[in-house]
Parts: sequence; structure tokens; C-alpha cells
Amino acid sequence: MWFDSHSHLQDRAFANDRAEVLERAAQAGVNHILLATSDLEDSKRAYELALSQTETRLPRLYTSLGYHPHEASTWDSSSAPEIAKMIADDRARVKAGHQAIIVAIGEIGLDYHYMHSPAETQREVFRLQLEIAAEYDLPLIIHMREATHDTLEILRAVRRQGLLQRSWGESEIGVMHCYSDSVATLSEFIALGFMIGFDGPITFKNADGARAALADTPLELLLLETDAPYLTPAPYRGKRNESAYLPYVGERAAEIKGLSPTEMAQQTRDNALRLFRLLDNN
Repeated sequence: MWFDSHSHLQDRAFANDRAEVLERAAQAGVNHILLATSDLEDSKRAYELALSQTETRLPRLYTSLGYHPHEASTWDSSSAPEIAKMIADDRARVKAGHQAIIVAIGEIGLDYHYMHSPAETQREVFRLQLEIAAEYDLPLIIHMREATHDTLEILRAVRRQGLLQRSWGESEIGVMHCYSDSVATLSEFIALGFMIGFDGPITFKNADGARAALADTPLELLLLETDAPYLTPAPYRGKRNESAYLPYVGERAAEIKGLSPTEMAQQTRDNALRLFRLLDNN
């Protein structure tokens, strides 16, 4: 059973066939999907989608809440209270005996490639969301593109402030989504307590760096993601991505690690369940 630990099935790209997309995921053995979010409205859509999947249906859906760095400029005075309200509502559900749906804060971070939001605004909103994650004892989903230095600087600073401390400790407190940085930097994020996520690019011909990083990632810290509808793996590259394609990522990861696809599916599923504190619910 595969766990797609980063997908955007709430995206409007799936508006016309979302039910079929979920069915194809289940048929492909993708029985758990985490919906990563980009802003408040996207977070609300993801939460409603996850709620619409009953606890007896597969795939099981979970969601994060957060502002992607591209959307950092849209953060306003209502953002933090709205996020807090959604978390409170979900925790009331859990107290009533239901499965947790909101299991992380993300995807948050820095993206200096497109600069859709100014760098300083990105850094400010990133720090604010790190504080929210600490307050509510939630794992992190970190987006980083061409911003390694500042990402590490902020994470080290908040660690000194105790904001990477969780009730379960300072290890396995988040994931570096779609890791594409160097092997040399990999150990720094692992030392900060992060698992490492890999996506469709590991199937691309020119992605030797990502494959090298995956090879160096400890198996117990490895997560697999689709980032659907983006980053479609071979052999479907160029088409809309969906969670049913996760096994293509997993099979390539298994080859790199010298495992069977079944072993890779089980290990990465267990890693995701552990990171998102879902072991008691499955």
C-alpha cells in the first residue's frame, strides 16, 4: 500500500474527474494521500475534500494547511486565526472519535526561482507559519527552491528558539518536499529533523542529482510524493500527474535502493504514518 505524501487533488485541474482520479489511485494501491495546500482557500478546499471521503473508503485523505511561498503576499490578518479555527474544528472531531484530517503545516518555505512574492515577505510568512506549527504540535512540509541558504538560516534560528521541538522530540518533525538540492546539503536537513521527499523527477533522464540524493537518504527517512498535478513521472511525463502514478516513482526509488517495490511501498508508507502521527489511526 503506497502513501502519496504530497498531492494537490483539491486543485481545479481535477474538477471534472476527481472521483475517477481517486478510484484510479485506489486501484493502483495508493491507499493514503496527503493533500498539500497553497493558501487559505486551497486549505479549505482540501479539508472539505478530505472530509467528503468517509473513513471506510479508500484512499484515505489527509491535509496540511499553509501558504506556499508563491502566495505569501496574500497572507493577511485573518490568515492565522482561520488556520487556528480549522485546526480546532478538526481536533474537536478527533475528540469525538473520528480520524484526524489536518496532520501538518505546509507547504511552506521559500522559492526564489519565480519570486511571485518578495523574498522578505516569503521569509516573514515562513517564520509565522513555523510558529503556528510549533503552537499546534504539527509536522512541517517545507518547499525550497533556489533558497537553500535562507531556508537553513531560518530553520536553525527557529530551532534555537525551540520552535522545532515537538511533543515527540526534535527528530522526524517534517519533510523537505521534492528534494533537489545537493547530497552535501542533505545531511544538514536530516540533522534538523527532516525526512526527505522525492517525486517524479527521479524518473527523468537528467535527474542524476535527485537520484544521488535519494541513494544517500536513509531508508527510514524517505518519503514518496507525486505533487500532482505537477511533476508527472515517466512514462507519462508531459501529461497531468495524479496519485495513481506514484508506483512509477516508487519503482524507480526501489531500484536505486536495491529493494522490491513491495518493500519500498511498505517502508515509505510506514515512514509517512510515523511522521504525520497517524500510527494510532491505522
